This record gives sequence, structure tokens and C-alpha cells, in this order.
Amino acid sequence: MPVDPVCGIELDEDLALLHEYDGKKFHFCCNGCRRIFIKKPRKYKNKN
Repeated sequence: MPVDPVCGIELDEDLALLHEYDGKKFHFCCNGCRRIFIKKPRKYKNKN
């Protein structure tokens, strides 16, 4: 199961929001977490 790198919640891959950064796909529980990641991706990119 993928994990939201911002809040740490385990996600259902079919329901998660996606964002690609640096050639890697990241999964998010909501647009809020996705926006936080987009503002500072280097802070969270290694948490996935």
C-alpha cells in the first residue's frame, strides 16, 4: 500500500491522488497534502 509522504496515512492506490516529481509517483490522501508536497517536495520526497 502506498503511504502519503506528508501525513503518513496508508492509502488505497485506486483512490489516492497522484503527483509525479523527479520521475517518481507520489500518492496523497487529499489535495491539501498534495499542495503541501508541491510547495516543498524535497522535504517529503524521501518519505515515500
